[in-house]
Amino acid sequence: MTGQPYAVTVPRGYRVGPWVVREPIGSGAFCTVYAGRPAGNGSRDLPREAALKFLPTGTRTPRRLRHLRELAEREVELLGRLRSPRLIRMYDALTVDDPDDPELDGATVLVLELAEGSLDAVPAPVPDPGAVLAQICEGLAQLHRAGWVHGDLKPANVLLMKDGSVRLADFNTAAELEGTHAYAPAFATPDYTPPELLWPEIDERGTRIRPSADVWAFGVLAHVVLTGAFPLPGATTGARADAVTRYARGTAELRLSPELPDVWREIVRDCLAPTHADRVGTEALLRRVEHVAGLARSPRPPRLRRPRLRHRHPFLAGALATALLAVTGLGIAAAVAHQQATSDTELASSYRPSLWGVLVSLR
Repeated sequence: MTGQPYAVTVPRGYRVGPWVVREPIGSGAFCTVYAGRPAGNGSRDLPREAALKFLPTGTRTPRRLRHLRELAEREVELLGRLRSPRLIRMYDALTVDDPDDPELDGATVLVLELAEGSLDAVPAPVPDPGAVLAQICEGLAQLHRAGWVHGDLKPANVLLMKDGSVRLADFNTAAELEGTHAYAPAFATPDYTPPELLWPEIDERGTRIRPSADVWAFGVLAHVVLTGAFPLPGATTGARADAVTRYARGTAELRLSPELPDVWREIVRDCLAPTHADRVGTEALLRRVEHVAGLARSPRPPRLRRPRLRHRHPFLAGALATALLAVTGLGIAAAVAHQQATSDTELASSYRPSLWGVLVSLR
């Protein structure tokens, strides 16, 4: 990271919660990741090392602050609810309390499993690319089964662990499905974006996105991993986006690299169908990739866990508390209206179970 600007600059030795910041690992447009170790002798409950992802959610312009908080909330919500073997693990989420440093005060810090590096840092050819691609596809299947779309799959968001396994990471643009669609922020990496989302319609909820967008991104990523080149020509990102648009409109053909192994050619082609409806489904894709990679079928992931209220990041706690107050208030208002037509005894027997149901559903 020498010479690169950091989204969040944190001095070495800085203390946040039980963690001490060490060297920087990587930086993007919205965050910077540092290595971290437990302070002092640490605790038996803490891992010996972790990745500390700093998001500047405390001090920025109001519009930018809302955007950054939304990105942080998305990632905390997803990682707090899902425990899948192909998704990076989140140990904790903290909020920096440091009024003397306005650039850091209020920042959100995600304490994540520490990886060896990302796929984009691995020189070509990638060792055992079939196994790597199968694990990436397994992670997508786990997300989609749970009702989420990643929205920004690319080599930089694929992490390689010490044991050689793969984890998907960076879920700040992930979105939960509502039927067939989800609503994601209007932000993605153009080289991995399907044609229907290169110039999307954006409303107050964001961009409508389907799981097929992740399938397209996987097709591009597989082509890059297996050949070292993008599947559509162009010397720049803009030129490649133009090529994708012409392909989607039927004025250009998809010409895959001759270096792409034959066993992968039809898989990549089916991922890169010009319309979302013609792309292969995630489950079928996973089975085909596992077959080509010579791997056994992956097990189904564990069930969703309910999100836990963490008081250490107040913007999330406040949102849940507001929701609880609003729903409880509706129950009280209904009980008051009902009281006009019922006796006190009837009110007690009808209202208490209703309020109890509200509290249980929000635990």
